Amino acid sequence: MTLRFRFVAAALAVIAALTTAWMVYEAGRARDITFAAGPHGGEGFAVSQAIADVVEQHSKNLTVTVLETVGTAQNIRLMEEGSVDLAAVVSSIPAPPSARLVAALYPDAFQLVARDEAGITGVADLRGKKIAIPPRGSGQHENFWLLVNHYGLSESDFEALPMTQESANWAMLSAAVDAVFRVGAPANESVRELIETSPSRIVPIDQAPAIGLRHPAVEHGTLPKGAYRGTPALPEADLETAVVRLLLVADESLDPEIVANLTTILFERRRDLMSRTHLAGFIQAPDQVAGTFIPVHPGAQRYYSRDDPSFFQENAEPLALFITMLLLVGSGVLQLVSYRKKRRIDQYNNNVLVLYGKAREEGDTASLERMRDRLMDILGDVVDDAEEGRVTEEGFNFFSVTWSAVSEAIRDRLTAARETPAASAPSSARGAGGWGMDEPMQRPESGDDA
Repeated sequence: MTLRFRFVAAALAVIAALTTAWMVYEAGRARDITFAAGPHGGEGFAVSQAIADVVEQHSKNLTVTVLETVGTAQNIRLMEEGSVDLAAVVSSIPAPPSARLVAALYPDAFQLVARDEAGITGVADLRGKKIAIPPRGSGQHENFWLLVNHYGLSESDFEALPMTQESANWAMLSAAVDAVFRVGAPANESVRELIETSPSRIVPIDQAPAIGLRHPAVEHGTLPKGAYRGTPALPEADLETAVVRLLLVADESLDPEIVANLTTILFERRRDLMSRTHLAGFIQAPDQVAGTFIPVHPGAQRYYSRDDPSFFQENAEPLALFITMLLLVGSGVLQLVSYRKKRRIDQYNNNVLVLYGKAREEGDTASLERMRDRLMDILGDVVDDAEEGRVTEEGFNFFSVTWSAVSEAIRDRLTAARETPAASAPSSARGAGGWGMDEPMQRPESGDDA
């Protein structure tokens, strides 16, 4: 094993150890994420708090801080500023560029409740009336103007009074307003309270598909018969309305591992979530939500793609063929390399044996010394090739046996020649270089190297 190989192996081992240590540290490190949820007491806040509670219950190192806000507009601003990691946003309001979709939480229905004596039977009848609408900065506020603009109404056509749910209910009860607009899940508790405390009706919104032409996130929906009262039924029949979705989005910078864990809990701990709020039963995967155009977060996609066949499963046969061919090619290359290494060591052995043959015939001290020097040169060449991997360990061992035998034979011949000087006199038959010793023996060409 060469020094270079040992160094690379040691470096890889250190990198692997450091990577493992980092992964263990990251897995155990406590993480806190912030969730912009909406107004306290609202449905969005309730769902967000339920998610936070269940995530903390089933995650060892993750805590979720639920932040009360005015609504979607503020949630979006906080995410743009980098102040929050998660946010609940209405699908009809453009999300920030950094937002990535995790799940659709539940459907939000447009609900217009009018006093009986106000004579409001459709959205167009709001002209000249007083309407309590959600506070500025909320998605509900934006959705009100989206709705009335579709029907050709503007701010000058009626008096819109932004206020909280509690204030709107009081204004309705005291006849200070003619109608209240809300966006909430069917059977919304604040709408139920509004209907029960004042003579009122729910006004149908019958052009949701047309609104969706300009605002794809707006869908056609219904308020089911009896959603707010069973006997007598209220509404008296399924009532048309417009529906948007409350979405859970995460900032694109949030660790995919955290989002994958969160998404897993959303769908695999549904019972725990529903024990805190029935709205958890409406949670859906992003591919079931139309018109949002928000990319799915990679961490969430990891969960949604868990049952999809992997790349290797989908391409098993081509990959098997490719691996087989790769193994065949690799085997051929290894055989070629092995052949070249064997040929190289064979050439070295042949050179040594040629010296041995000449040493047996040679009695000249000077010639034998040149043979000995040449033998040392060959040994140096083989050692260099062994360090560079151009000959195998087995070949080197075989060569060393041959070399040792020849070296000993030359040494014996040289000793004998020195003891009998007369025998070392050059013969007339031996011309200069008569045995070719004046010409250096050739080292194997580098082309035989692997």
